[in-house]
Amino acid sequence: MAMVGNLSNEQAILAYTNAVRARTLDMKIISAQRQGIIGFHVPSQGQEMIQIAISMLADKEDLIFGYYRDLAMLLQRGVPLSLIYDQLLSNSNDLQKGRQMPDHFSFKEFNFSTVQSPVGSHLPLTVGAAYSMRYTKKKGIVITTFGDGATSTSDFHAALSMASVFNLGVLFICENNGWAISVPTSKQTKTDIYKKGAAYGIPGKRVDGNDLIASLAGLQEAFDYVRSGKGAYLVEALTYRIGPHSTSDDPKKYRVDEITDGSENDPIRRLENLMLKMGVVDSASIQSIRAQAKEEIDKTLEERMSIPPTEPSSIFDDVYEKPSWIQEEERREINDSD
Repeated sequence: MAMVGNLSNEQAILAYTNAVRARTLDMKIISAQRQGIIGFHVPSQGQEMIQIAISMLADKEDLIFGYYRDLAMLLQRGVPLSLIYDQLLSNSNDLQKGRQMPDHFSFKEFNFSTVQSPVGSHLPLTVGAAYSMRYTKKKGIVITTFGDGATSTSDFHAALSMASVFNLGVLFICENNGWAISVPTSKQTKTDIYKKGAAYGIPGKRVDGNDLIASLAGLQEAFDYVRSGKGAYLVEALTYRIGPHSTSDDPKKYRVDEITDGSENDPIRRLENLMLKMGVVDSASIQSIRAQAKEEIDKTLEERMSIPPTEPSSIFDDVYEKPSWIQEEERREINDSD
């Protein structure tokens, strides 16, 4: 039976399906942002394959500290589309009660820690989380993703140093899409990113983050190393950001896209062509997957938009165990103004 790498047909089709869902969702969110439905978005187009691979290799008990460009990782790990939309819309079903910018997800049930805006600021937290897991004898490792720009921050170096000194189970994965907003990697660091771990005694390697099979093969060694208790590992996944850094960015001012949606070097198209060649799917199956993804994503957004927004008075929740008289007075003022 034909197989895609070491994947079963079912695994390959699921990976492809979630990559298509992520790309379709990305485009839908951008459209919704332009219409004023959603306030902001950080696209992940082009980076789907490395994210799918991470989720395929991660165990349920692993704790993930992702960054704001990991849509495909969420979907592959099983986060419901409805919960993603709730956060983007800040409706009353939003688990974060509208207290975070769009794309700054937190899904405790799926072991996704809260995404943080300041670049690289979540990296030291991964070290603390790994130390806590060891101290409390919890199973699993800590996986963290970040962009190439984060490797030029002090938090990145502090995290690697501490992870090394305490021999902690942290898998650092840099999704190097070539750009730190408008600054190319070549202008923000002179060193290959995967080599930066060597200064702290942490092994590193580079993988093709645009190819699912190469990503899985390259990541497997890193996962095995960290799971064996040998310490931290640094992976640099070379990928590509199709389009802007965010919906506030105009990439035409500083670059020309080398990879575009649907082109032959598009990571999703590369997997699609491989699956077609191996006979895992046919053209009709591809069309069906894409049509179903669009229908699901359009329908779910329409459903979640009908949910009312978060109540303004919820800002007083989760602050103190027992609300102070000042809070109660302010709550009444908000309720009276409705």
